[in-house]
Amino acid sequence: MSYEIPTGPMEKTSGFLMFRTARGMKRMLDARLSEFNVTSSQASVLNTLNAHNGLSLSEVGKSVHLDKPAMTGLADRMEKDGLVERKRISSDRRVIQLFLTTKGKDLFIQIEGIIGEVDQMLVKDLSSHEIDLLHQLLQRIWDCANNPRSY
Repeated sequence: MSYEIPTGPMEKTSGFLMFRTARGMKRMLDARLSEFNVTSSQASVLNTLNAHNGLSLSEVGKSVHLDKPAMTGLADRMEKDGLVERKRISSDRRVIQLFLTTKGKDLFIQIEGIIGEVDQMLVKDLSSHEIDLLHQLLQRIWDCANNPRSY
């Protein structure tokens, strides 16, 4: 049984099209990562810590675009799974740093290639020039969406 996709004014907006595309991309990546029992959100945290180990929990949250409660819950699950560990810094006990464990680092090494493969699959019908242009346009839209003077 098939269904028709709504074609009202909202479905034709750039924001809706990007949201729908991002959800589809996330779903595809989550499906590929499921064999490793990791989500795309967890992979994003592993990626961030692989590049900048020891960031504060709030810095990691900002990097992966999660609010504090969502980041705390994600860190709880990842810590329980042995992928990260929390440490308080002695100069400010309120600040909690997040570190990759050996298990987390090993997992990231395993999934790093999958992340690239999924990205390549998603843009396989685009030329290098189109991919570069897409990245530039998405960055400009992101900048506009995150500039308070834009609203």
